[in-house]
Parts: sequence; C-alpha cells; structure tokens
Amino acid sequence: MQLSNGAIKVKTPGAASALTKTEVNEFEGVDLETFDLRDFVAPNPSAIAVRGVGKEVKIPEVEKFLSESAELLALGEKYEIDVVERGHKALYDLLASIYNLSLRIEQNPMREKILEAIRTELKEKHAISVKSGTPAIATMVKYVVRSDKPTISRYTKVLTVAQQENLSAADLPAYIARRGGVAQIQEVESVAMAKKSGDKSSKERTALIREYFELVGTTSKMDFEFGGNVVFHGEEKDGKVETSSFCVFVAHHVSGDQYKIISANDLGRSFEDNLVKYLGKAMPSDLMVLEHGVRNYKKQISLDNSQPESIRRKMKEQLSAPLQHTKVEVIEAEATFKEDDE
Repeated sequence: MQLSNGAIKVKTPGAASALTKTEVNEFEGVDLETFDLRDFVAPNPSAIAVRGVGKEVKIPEVEKFLSESAELLALGEKYEIDVVERGHKALYDLLASIYNLSLRIEQNPMREKILEAIRTELKEKHAISVKSGTPAIATMVKYVVRSDKPTISRYTKVLTVAQQENLSAADLPAYIARRGGVAQIQEVESVAMAKKSGDKSSKERTALIREYFELVGTTSKMDFEFGGNVVFHGEEKDGKVETSSFCVFVAHHVSGDQYKIISANDLGRSFEDNLVKYLGKAMPSDLMVLEHGVRNYKKQISLDNSQPESIRRKMKEQLSAPLQHTKVEVIEAEATFKEDDE
C-alpha cells in the first residue's frame, strides 16, 4: 500500500505464486513530514452526498464510463474467485499437508533419524543448512517451501501456533482462513500479546487520536453557544467523576442545512474513548505514523497566523520535544532454524 495525502491506495497484487509472496509494509513510501490526518476523518467533499439536493441528471458520457466500470468490476470479482481465493486455498492445503507430515515425524520413534536424513539431503542436494535440534515443523517448511526467509518464517509461525492450539491438520485450512490468512496470523498473535499486557498499544493509539481531536477543537473557527443542560453519562471512579474532553450533541435533521438539537451529552471518559476510537478507526494503526500526523497538524497550527499567539507558542514548545514512538522493525516469527550463514 501507499499513502498519499492521507488516502490509502491499495495496489492489486499480481497472480504471483502464493509461496513466494512477501508481506508489504502498510505505510511503505509514506512522507511522514507532510501527510494529513484530516483525510482519515473527513472524506473528500466531492464524495459526500449532500442533503436536500435534487435527483441527479444522468449524462450519457458518464453513464458509458459507469457501464465500463461495472464490467471491470465483474472481471475483478472473477479474478478474486479464480486466482486469489483458489490460490489461498491451495496454499492452506499445502500448509496442512506440511503440518500433518511434521506431526507424524514428531510422533515417530525414529524422529531423530528422519530429521537427520532430511537435513542431510537439504545440505548435499540443495546447499541449505539446518542445524540439529531444529523442530520438525521448521525443518519441513524449509524443505518444502525453499523460499525467502520471511516467507518461511511466516509459514512456520502459522504451523507452530496451530500446534500450540492442538489443531488437527484437517482443521488447519479453515483455521487460517478464519484468522484472516497467513499474513495476518503474526499480527493477530501480536495483538493478543498486547492485550495480555494491558493493551498498551491500543491505549496509546486512542490517546493520540484524542489529542488530534482536541487540537481540531481548540483551533476550530466553527463555534456556538448552548444554553441547555448537558447530560452526564459517565461514572464515578475512586470517588472522582470521570473527566471528558468533548460534548456530544444529538440533533434531528429538519431539512437542508437545518438541524434541531435533541440533547447535549457528556459521555464520560470511558464511553468517550470508544467514540474517539470509532471516529478515528480509519487512522493509521502504526503509532509512529499516527504521532507524525498529530505533529504535522501542530506544525500547521504553529504557522497559522490566524491562531492566538499563545496557542502557536504552545505548539512550538510541544514540537521541540522528541518523538515518543519510533519505527519498530518487524521481527519475523521465531522459526528456530539454527542454520549456518549461507
């Protein structure tokens, strides 16, 4: 994927072999110094359906291109079925076969001699070294796949997790599909580990999104006075009332640009966090990328002469502080190959 001006554009993969396909960094090619988080919150105005506008008049030239687009959509759907889905199924079936053979080797009384023979063949016929003590799964993945190390490591991770969960080989294809495919297994495992440790990453992401929305509110030039009551929906925790940053207005659409307020609501911190996460669901998951987006907005504020000097000065002070989130190198799953350098 590439991200340009805040919009993620997905590149359709070619029909390359599923065995050699490597994972692509979600934000590869992103200019961290310029991209704008606003595009993740508000869609392009041209794509917004405007209330109160009459029925659109059909234009023949436009309809012609729409018709061609529909034909391409049909071809795309056929490609998904003929190439992508069947390719995935073939890969999952292959992994299930490797998994089945690996389990049988592990349970065989001649396990060590079998693995030794396989390692010898890999070394003598294919110049691939695998040290003794390497588990059967890692050995067999390398024996069958013989692809790049990240791919081998990813497949090994999938099968190792399946073994830890005591899955049968027959259930493996459905298991992989249910968890979003091979490329997603490692990410899902990482999320599970994060939840066990208090889901720190998710909390930090919510805090960054909240900070961004607070900045938008501070600098917004759209304001109004409300003299009604604000209903508090939060809870008391440890004898203290939850603090909130926003007020949520529920309004009835009358017509055109006319709305009537039904209620003003202070959701409390916990409910507000859920709303913040929902409104920012399209924003980057990568904390470093997200923090850069927040800092870029602060830069815009610091250079905006229409903003009060006190706010601009505060933004400059915050920008002088170092980044809290740096790039995290993706560590491939531990395949425990223990191989010699080739």
